[in-house]
Parts: sequence; C-alpha cells; structure tokens
Amino acid sequence: MPRPHFLFAATVVVATVLSGCDTPGSSTSPEHGGQAHARPLPPSTGDPSGSVRLLLNNPTGRATPVDRCEVELCTSLLALIEGAQTSIDFAVYGMRNQSELLAALKAAKARGVRVRAVVDRDVDGDNYYSSTNTMAATLGQVRDDRKVDQGLERDQKASDRGNKFDAEPTCGRPDGFAGYVQCLAYDLGDRCLLATHASREPFSGSEDDGDTGKVFNKIMHHKFFVVDGRYLWTGSTNVSDSGTGGYNANLIVVLDSPTVSSWYTREFETMWTDGKYHQRKPESGELRTTVGDAEVQVLFSPQDKAISNGVRPLLKRAKRRIDIAVFFLTNKAITKDLLDAHRRGVEVRVILDATAATNGYTKHELLREAGIAVKVDVWGGKMHMKSAAIDDEYVIAGSMNWTSAGEWDNDENTLLIKSPALATQYHEFFDQMWAEIPEQWATRNPDPESRDSGTSCTDGFDNDYDNLVDAEDPGCSANPPPMLELPPHWVVAKDKITCQHPPRG
Repeated sequence: MPRPHFLFAATVVVATVLSGCDTPGSSTSPEHGGQAHARPLPPSTGDPSGSVRLLLNNPTGRATPVDRCEVELCTSLLALIEGAQTSIDFAVYGMRNQSELLAALKAAKARGVRVRAVVDRDVDGDNYYSSTNTMAATLGQVRDDRKVDQGLERDQKASDRGNKFDAEPTCGRPDGFAGYVQCLAYDLGDRCLLATHASREPFSGSEDDGDTGKVFNKIMHHKFFVVDGRYLWTGSTNVSDSGTGGYNANLIVVLDSPTVSSWYTREFETMWTDGKYHQRKPESGELRTTVGDAEVQVLFSPQDKAISNGVRPLLKRAKRRIDIAVFFLTNKAITKDLLDAHRRGVEVRVILDATAATNGYTKHELLREAGIAVKVDVWGGKMHMKSAAIDDEYVIAGSMNWTSAGEWDNDENTLLIKSPALATQYHEFFDQMWAEIPEQWATRNPDPESRDSGTSCTDGFDNDYDNLVDAEDPGCSANPPPMLELPPHWVVAKDKITCQHPPRG
C-alpha cells in the first residue's frame, strides 16, 4: 500500500498522517558506516519432512474492511502466534485494526515468548497504518527504518540528486504530465510499440509513482513472521483490516521449514539488530532448498535483485502459460519479457488492481495493445497480490510489487516455488477470479472508487487515495466525471532492425 503523504500519479494523495513521535524501542543501531557482511547460515540439506501451504484469498462478496480474524490468511497466523513457545520475530509494513492478532502477540509475550518486530517509518516517523503506534507501545520491542531514511535524505540533499530529473526527455513530454518521463520502445516483430510514460504530478519519489526516482523514502515493505525458528508466514498480506481482514485479494505461504525460516531470521536480524535496511543490507548468496516435495528459492530486496535474478528468468523460460495477479506492474523489463513470451506463443493473462491501472507508469495498456489478455479488478478492495504461476510448475509469491522500487530500493522478500501441486492450485484460483471479472474490464479501466468497483462507494474506505470517501468521491455520484487519460502509446511499422523511441529520423 502507498504512503499517505505522497502523490500517486494523478490520483494518490495523502490519506492519514500518524503521530510524528518515535516509537518505543525505535532502533538506535548505526545506520551508516562499515561494510555490510552477511550473517552466517547453518548448514542444511533441506527439510524433507517440512511442508509448504499456499493460501489464496478471493475478496468477492466482502463488503468492507473488518477488524476480525475470520479468513484463512488471518487464522493461519493467529494459530502460529497462539502456538508459539519460544520466539516470534516479524517484519511488517505496519498494523491497522487487527485487535485479535495484537492481543495474541501480547499474550505470547506475557507467557514468556520473545516477541520482536520491525516496521516501516518515514523520515518524520510516520507509518501508513493507524494501529502501528499502539502495537509498538504494546509490544515494546519494535524497531524501524527511520534513521536510515533520514540518512538517505541527507545524502540526497547533499548531492542534489534531484537535478538529474530536470532535463526534458528525448522523446518529448506528453501534455498534462509533469513527472519523470520514460521513453519506451518494444519490438512486436514486424511493428514497434512506442510509449511515453509519466505521472501527472511532479515526481515525488514514492513507491507508487512508478519507482523511477529512487530518492530517500524507501519502505520496509516485508510481511513475514518467523515463529520458534521453524514456521514461516509470508506473502503479500498486510496485517490490516483490508489485508488479514480479507477485503483485498492476497496470498500467503506458510512453511514448516527450519531452513527457510533461518534465512528470514537472518534478514530480520540484519534490520533489527544491525540497523541495516534498503541498500545497506549485505547480499544473501544463493538461498535454495527442498521443503517437502517443493523446491524453494528466496530472494530479498534490494540486495538479491529479485526481479533480475528471480522473476525474469522464469518468465523467459515459460513455454505454455503465465498467470499473473499483481498490485502494480510498472517494471519495463518485465513488460518486455511478457511481450516476448506472447510472441513465442505463451498464453499470458494478467489481473491488475484498479488504482494501479490509473498510474502514469502502468504497463498494462501496452500489454493489451500487443494482444495480451489483461483484466482490471472491480472489487471494493484491492488486487494486492504480487504473484504468478507459470506452466503448472512454478509459483512466484512474496511482498514485492513488480516495480523498480520493489527490486532496487525497498525491503522485500520473493519466493520462487517449484511445485506442480501449488502451481495448479494457483492456476485454478486465477481461473475463478478471471471468470468473476466481467469481460468489459478486459478493454476498459474502472474507476477504483465508483459504482463500477464493487462496494467501494459504501465501504468507508478511500479506495483511490484522493482524501474523499464513499459519497464524497465524485466517482460515486450519479454522474461521475470521466477517467483521466493515461500517457500515450502507439504502434508504428518496423523499418529498422531494432525499435527505438523517438524513432530514427
């Protein structure tokens, strides 16, 4: 989810700003200095008696975010917390309105379980989720990335790095757009697909502006719990009324695996103990093992370059089909891989979030132009997954949006799971979601807060981040305004060996 104080293309504006005070237990570890070294991992031959479960949440029929623990995304986590005997280490973006989970964490601490947490905070100490401060005060052992972000802010100001975005792009800035410009050219075989992408507002550096600036407000975007050094709960689901509350489409992987849990414990300790976040974390090395019948590989962002080293190689090897359910798709390299897969005969389908479809850097219209099937969600909640299944063999899961910031800036985790059983489960779930979205949204984009988008006009939630809720939002009126146009794209005949934008004179 985006930070409330940043602009998101033409639509995302501040939602809620929390108290600027430090949380109890805020990290005092050094945020600068010294070479980052990876913590040693214990030797492992895998976990043949372990297990991997894939939990998928379809939000169809859910009317509003709730402070209840009733969907499996939540009950699976609650069971792990209640069963914890020695330790709970977790890294989450924040917390909002999940009373039962917070009570379970408090009870675990009271019975002697060591409970430690890492959350995101910006340079002012704010967190997007409104219960984060309460959680920190309740548990005490909660640290964050604020000091690192402040150091990045100082570095950015000292180098005046922002000036690199002042020059006009070679392809020309589209009318009505003020943000950083991408000049894009994709090869469709006998034609070239050209596009000029930008945000309507000046670039702000937030994740959801398209992740092109990489300035100082990186985010600690993990969503994982390690319990007793053995059990891992991780995926796309935030600990919130819309996440674990079930209002959004989300995914969770639950592993019984001391090996994989040790990798996440090392990532946790790098942040909690060493105070290293974002680009300051050491490389992980190859993290690959067997858990039960599944092969599992883990990549942490930004140190392991999860898109370049994990997601893209699988997309390039796809032979039959790729099903993608994703919150944001702004990464131009992934876009190329999907276009190439389509050209070689792979069936590619994408389900994208409605708010993300208004982003000035979204690539879904380029996929549509090339003949790839893309549907935009029409729930009140979000398509919040960051996932795919490939060839009935692989599942991609985790916290990382398919954006540049997901790979290069933010603290994220990505799992590549080779398991025909889990891939088949994902494909079947995707088929169900695909069938539930009307065909009109395969060629059009619904207003994320309107009568076109499920219960978005009655859910008490600011679905498009414009500070207007339900009836206050013009999209929910009897005569909603037209959607703002996205940046331009077009197809031209290919008269050279390679495509480029602007075209050769």
